[in-house]
Amino acid sequence: MIALALLAAVTSLAGCGQASRQPKDAAARRETAAAASGHPAARGTPVWINNLQMVSASDGWALVWSSDPAGSGSPELEPAVTGDGGQTWAVVTPPAAQPLLVNGQALLYAESARQAWLAVNGGDSESTVVFVTSDGGRRWTESNAVAGSQSVAVSFSGTERGWLLVAAGAAMGQEPVSVYGTEDGGVTWSLLADRLPSVCDKTGMAFGPAETGWITSVCNGGYQVLVSRDGGLQWQAAALPLASSACLDGCAAGPLQLTGPTTFLAMSAYPAAAVLLVSTDAGASWRTEPMPAGAGPYPRVQFFGPADGVAVSAGPQGVIGEDFYLTTDGGSTWTVVPQGRQFGTDGAQFDFVSPQVGFTWIATTPGLYRTANSGRTWTAVVPDPG
Repeated sequence: MIALALLAAVTSLAGCGQASRQPKDAAARRETAAAASGHPAARGTPVWINNLQMVSASDGWALVWSSDPAGSGSPELEPAVTGDGGQTWAVVTPPAAQPLLVNGQALLYAESARQAWLAVNGGDSESTVVFVTSDGGRRWTESNAVAGSQSVAVSFSGTERGWLLVAAGAAMGQEPVSVYGTEDGGVTWSLLADRLPSVCDKTGMAFGPAETGWITSVCNGGYQVLVSRDGGLQWQAAALPLASSACLDGCAAGPLQLTGPTTFLAMSAYPAAAVLLVSTDAGASWRTEPMPAGAGPYPRVQFFGPADGVAVSAGPQGVIGEDFYLTTDGGSTWTVVPQGRQFGTDGAQFDFVSPQVGFTWIATTPGLYRTANSGRTWTAVVPDPG
């Protein structure tokens, strides 16, 4: 079924948006300190990375498991930071977030080595709280709670203005969501839009220049990409140069990336080859660039500016190909890069900070690998002790 293939290739958090709760009084919000050097992993110590966001070749953030996620215990997700390219990690969980992370979920969004946001949906709670740090996780400020038991995406334009996409449940390909906005760096959130079209599972949100924002989805039939031209207050279906007939069995849209005035959107319609949609005018017009056949139906495309990008070849069920691809002309042409490591079908994930420097890991297996030549060779950063 197309749904199984799409969901295996695109991370989708389910939910249903509700009306916003009243924000707490600003004076009552808690600023808590986390000992950034108090829970460091020793060099070479196993680290189970669930999600990685490197902001440079040396500095980065991750959501790590507190213990082996495949073990007999009940591990929790914890935010952690590194300053040495992932060789060592320091857990920087806000104390106020610890009880929420027990049987809860978390979403991490990092802007720099110092600035990050942690959205937490705690256990049985039907609300989401965002924790904000501007000093590398040493101190966190807790936001007001907003309705929604699952955070789907966080997007910021600078360090003050941001958007939060939340949901509360999904079933049968339906997932209504709500959009919240902040003007003070994530301390206070207010409802911008509610009851957005519920069809399709939402996969991401991104905002760029000129008040333009995007919400992407994975669909069992057709496709859905929503666009806002007023900072997230109103949303409508985006006009894309992709015929509905190309997605009779469903399409996966995303990730959508904004690099200055240029917008990149990968569209996958299994079993057909994926296409890359490129706009230089905030989505008013698009050009269509076919992806290389060897990139697979679900390539993981990442751009670092209007010209340079990398594509990780991927097929159904997370199968990673033996070749990656580089572009220096915004996706018009691609160069094959044979990989020096076999990734197989174990669910390898990737995060590149440039077309040359990237990292790969498997969420259920300790270990982190780094490349400095687009994947021609990979070196163990945090060894797999097994």
